[in-house]
Amino acid sequence: MPGLAGPAYAALCALWIVLTVACQPHSRVAAKIRRYDFFALIPRWTFFAPTPGTQDFVLLRRYRTRDGRLTRWRETAGTAAGGRPLCAVWNPARRHTKALLDAAQSLMELASQGRRPEEIELTGPYLALLAHVSAQPCAEEPRAAQFALVIQRSSAFGEAAPSVAFVSSLHTID
Repeated sequence: MPGLAGPAYAALCALWIVLTVACQPHSRVAAKIRRYDFFALIPRWTFFAPTPGTQDFVLLRRYRTRDGRLTRWRETAGTAAGGRPLCAVWNPARRHTKALLDAAQSLMELASQGRRPEEIELTGPYLALLAHVSAQPCAEEPRAAQFALVIQRSSAFGEAAPSVAFVSSLHTID
């Protein structure tokens, strides 16, 4: 019987691959198979979202220096996807970028709910973005940090002008 383990394993793997392929499109067959997939062993890969994203966030930052001057707004490192072809295969920063995107989306949701600025400033997404901005390098010695979220919307008809969606308070850095 020990010789049957290899063929049985191969047959099980082949069955799993066939079921996985059969369950990718929406169909009655896929629905029937999924009904008996109690442990969610058959994956579903969606390469294209049913409603694709139509906006991008850009995280901007500026600082107040020791002499009280405000620096100009600059795009924050780590918020844009890498443009190199290698990033499609190897992109170690993708989780960091995704965390920033999730924080920005959560912050926008909180702001759209009409919450007071004092409430928003105590939330995880706000504090995460503030910590990221505060840790960015600055040519001058910063005394305070501020960030803004700018939205760039796009559609099949082109891109709209960027709009400022959220501006934080100026926070002291020590």
